[in-house]
Amino acid sequence: MLLLTSCSKTLPPVPELVISLPPETVFTPCEQPALQGDTWGDAVSYALSLQTSLQICAGQVATLNQWRSSVGR
Repeated sequence: MLLLTSCSKTLPPVPELVISLPPETVFTPCEQPALQGDTWGDAVSYALSLQTSLQICAGQVATLNQWRSSVGR
């Protein structure tokens, strides 16, 4: 009877694979403004919209880098 006690133990659960993904906000495509018009004022507006778009994309890259360092890679 003593030998049968080891057979009654249940196996521990198999660990689940957890996949950690970066925040969803970094998956939005970056806006690529188009030049509309042919004046110097239009060119300045275009440069400002390009700068804004570049800052948004740089923020997404910074978020990805922060996520990567927090995950431990």
